[in-house]
Amino acid sequence: MGQRELVTRVFRFEEVRPVPYWLFGLKESETGMAKSLDDHYGSRDWREGIHEGLMGHHVGFIKESLGDGQAKDTFGVVLRESNIVHVLRHPLIEPSLKGFDWPDPEDMVDWEELRQIYSVRKDRFRLCGLAMGLFERSWFLRGFENVMVDMVDKPEFYEELLDGILDIHLRFMELLVSRIPIEGYYGGDDVSDQHGVMMGLERWRRYFKPRQAMMIDRCHQLGFPYVLHACGNVLPLVDDLIEIGLDGFESLQSEATDVFKVKQKSKGRLVLIGAMGMQSTLFSGTPDEVVRDTRRLVKDLGEDGGYIIGPSKPLEEEPVDNAAAFLETLINQGE
Repeated sequence: MGQRELVTRVFRFEEVRPVPYWLFGLKESETGMAKSLDDHYGSRDWREGIHEGLMGHHVGFIKESLGDGQAKDTFGVVLRESNIVHVLRHPLIEPSLKGFDWPDPEDMVDWEELRQIYSVRKDRFRLCGLAMGLFERSWFLRGFENVMVDMVDKPEFYEELLDGILDIHLRFMELLVSRIPIEGYYGGDDVSDQHGVMMGLERWRRYFKPRQAMMIDRCHQLGFPYVLHACGNVLPLVDDLIEIGLDGFESLQSEATDVFKVKQKSKGRLVLIGAMGMQSTLFSGTPDEVVRDTRRLVKDLGEDGGYIIGPSKPLEEEPVDNAAAFLETLINQGE
């Protein structure tokens, strides 16, 4: 049975062994951890043992390079380019949309290039979606402190801003699912830090929950499951997200969230993806600890299906011995 069918069974909450995994395209990479693993093993042969169940990308972010390490995104935000982008200029200095030109979803990606990328991965369960969700996009446009104040002081403006962002997401979604061969839509919005929901659960329910529900509903109308990426402590959101029909939850940052409690809350109702600690076990643990934690995730989160194991972020600068221990445990599940 191919990996795509295995993941499809996961989304039907069938218990699948071995548990499928996602490594963010590590096998195809030529840099970073993939290169370190080539050196670690003394060849590229380790790649032949990797059979990822998923592929997924957030697209439509960077529009053009401005030179001198700067870039402009598709909404007109000026950024400093690095492994983590930094906003240099927000388009909405004042709490007003007067004069602001919304991007055309038609022009946000190279559709033919994206189609070719996704057409060659028929062996995987393919996810794709527009980068940056409602909250992230709002503060990129307006500034983080400003949107936090706007939620309290300028609620009508903030609702208008979110509705404009929502409209772009819905229009992009319809284009994407009609043009790109995918099995699921891949949304994302980091509304939590490692302590909890940054704007508080009450304001998340007011501003974001109904609009997230609209995205999920539209995705279902188009015939696709909706998978949401969200970092930080997401445990307070789980019940609400299940209520509005979310199909899959990705990242599960174990340093911030008790992923086993998430499993208890969501069993049979929400597919969980990720959960291997990047800031803890993979980064500062020993290879034996990596093996131990990987096996526990496979056993406990994989029980009764609905789980795809992976790191909460792509493997990058972790000790290569730990990365190798993680891969080998995934490949040799059950041995």
